[in-house]
Amino acid sequence: MPETDTSAKNPLHVSEVDDNLKELSPHGSFELPVETYMANCEIFHALYDHWHSEMEIMYIEKGSGFARLNRESIRLKKGDILIVNCGVLHSMRTDLKKPLYYKSVVFSLGFLAGQPGDICQECVVSPLIENKAEFCHHIEEGDSGYEKLREIFLEIHDCHTEKKPYFYVKLKMLFFDFFYEMLTKHYIIPVSTEQNKSLAAVKEVLDHISLHYQENLTVSELSGLSNYSEYYFMKLFRQYTGKTLVEYINDFRMEKAKYLLTHSDAPVTEIAMQVGFNSTSYFIKKFQQSNKVSPHKYRKSMRQI
Repeated sequence: MPETDTSAKNPLHVSEVDDNLKELSPHGSFELPVETYMANCEIFHALYDHWHSEMEIMYIEKGSGFARLNRESIRLKKGDILIVNCGVLHSMRTDLKKPLYYKSVVFSLGFLAGQPGDICQECVVSPLIENKAEFCHHIEEGDSGYEKLREIFLEIHDCHTEKKPYFYVKLKMLFFDFFYEMLTKHYIIPVSTEQNKSLAAVKEVLDHISLHYQENLTVSELSGLSNYSEYYFMKLFRQYTGKTLVEYINDFRMEKAKYLLTHSDAPVTEIAMQVGFNSTSYFIKKFQQSNKVSPHKYRKSMRQI
């Protein structure tokens, strides 16, 4: 990513992910693992399930929509602060009539790390890195400390974007200031071993889907990868993604199809087969239901942008 506000080169903050749904885009540099973004959901209406080892803080400037962070579903609106902890599986979808516009900062907790034995490292940074604790995901106007947290976040964003002399000293101070407010307002909670285990199981199945979506996938095959019973895993999967396995697979295939419709000249019949649909008519029907337009009209509209 560029070294400053990336809205000009990546206005949609579209995430590239590997086969484990881990985001591939680097955030900042080795010396300064921090990046700021200004993005919107005007064209691409959703950020699909992915995760990254960095923490992310988002501020909703306008619009509305939904976010899902692990098992938590959150209604987003103007002024909300969203905190994505390290390794959390997350997605976001905008309301079509009120597209989301937001600012975000993505940063490695290593930027705040201290030496072994350092009290801030042992009591705050390490538990967050090791997923033994996490910050609450959602803070809205009226919540305790909201105004101060909003003020600090905007200072962090401006500080990194403007890059005044020695800005990195102030930047680290601001992050610790933000963490201090989160801690003193009790916006930190412990994470159970079982939660980490269930999240790992869901990530493994998502990984398998991303590798084999072109093939015939069955519920029994996928739930078998998790080492949970089929009934329990189906329930768990819906808690984390907000969808059934079948719904998730169809949506995943649709996103692949939309990419091919936008970036290739392959016929619709060929694209349907490439993304795992055995019937072109069924693919067109599902695409129309999902996107309110036919594949042909979608391709035409995207070529005009």
